[in-house]
Amino acid sequence: MASRPLLSLGVAVLAISAGGLAAWWQRPPRDEAGALAPESPVARLTRMQQRASPEDSMAQGRLATLWMTEALRSGSEEQVTHARLAARRALLVDPERVDALKVELLLLHHDHQFRELRDAARSLTTQHPHDAFFQGMLGDAELELGRFDEAEAAYTRMMDLKPSHATYTRVGYLQLMRGEVNAALDSLKLAASSVDRMDGNSVARALCEIGDVYLARADPDTAMEYFDVALTHAPGLGRAHAGRGHVLRARGQDTAAIEAYRAALAASPHGGHRASLADALEAAGRTPEAQAEYQRALADSAEDAREQARLMLDLGLDIGRAETLARAELTRRQDVLTQAVLAQALVSAGKVDEARPLVAAFLRAGTRHARLDLVAGLVASASGEPVAARQHLEAALRGFPPLPPRQQARARALLTPLAAPVQASARPPSTAGP
Repeated sequence: MASRPLLSLGVAVLAISAGGLAAWWQRPPRDEAGALAPESPVARLTRMQQRASPEDSMAQGRLATLWMTEALRSGSEEQVTHARLAARRALLVDPERVDALKVELLLLHHDHQFRELRDAARSLTTQHPHDAFFQGMLGDAELELGRFDEAEAAYTRMMDLKPSHATYTRVGYLQLMRGEVNAALDSLKLAASSVDRMDGNSVARALCEIGDVYLARADPDTAMEYFDVALTHAPGLGRAHAGRGHVLRARGQDTAAIEAYRAALAASPHGGHRASLADALEAAGRTPEAQAEYQRALADSAEDAREQARLMLDLGLDIGRAETLARAELTRRQDVLTQAVLAQALVSAGKVDEARPLVAAFLRAGTRHARLDLVAGLVASASGEPVAARQHLEAALRGFPPLPPRQQARARALLTPLAAPVQASARPPSTAGP
């Protein structure tokens, strides 16, 4: 990140470190009654939707914002549809309606239309040069397209306009993607200190961001503390339950991990959580249940080509189809995980030379992720590079999120002949370049 924003982050982080984080991460006291609003957010939005005129751009813009906020919180596709309809109604009446335009950008992100998102956000940053939201969305699009420097520039402009929880979180995520784990931890702690303490869901999400960094630092015990405290703020937050599941699986507590993933799936029903549940069931030896969940995960991920391809590769299903899906997704986003899935499909199909440049690209980013190390190890092994293969496969088995059981077994099988010391004359790793 550019020197000035990072310097300002550093000063703030020092202040937080001096004061400690215990105060803000505890649940704020409730009033004497301890009462919560009797009406659920969905019920309230449904009532508002019924009363709002389709020709009232202000009401429709507000509905679009509220539906999208709730959809991002819950993962509900039905709520995304409500947001999409309200935003389009607002823009039909008033094409310059800013809140509806913001929802349109969020919908492009949700639909993985990152090139379109970049173009739209770039145009809106020109039309609204003082609105930090549009700079943030531009940075998000650049990040998904694998353009880290361009993402950094957009986030720097966002920081200039409005230092906030959203800004610090983006900075921290970019640093984490670059492998700058300690810097990411500082930024995300600053983000957490900036969140509204009365907004339990936002506090919980901020804590989960920090927990994810501790996983990247190979400190799952500390990560677990953050996930546990997050659930005191938002007991239904799927991300926190999934984080706990990752730690429990790594500890070999498969039964407890199953329950954590079930809770994640109940809170946010999507293919990723279901696949994690299936992995835990498989690890616990409950194969018939695992197979049923894998099939449901495949169905749930029908709209996410990368996740569908990853699942197919993990299950040994139709490598050619997985390669086709991953290639198509790489035309939409060039992030490291998409590169890794395509590289895994290619090496599984025997196309090692084509996989190696993809591995080189995602390794240069520096991101710490078990899947990336697994794929780098598979390609190194297929290339006859035992030093690199051993390094990456061992890291994959230690890394997070935990690998699916079949991929763990595959990594261990490849490591077995590498257990003996490798000769000093072994070829240097070629995964640093094509």
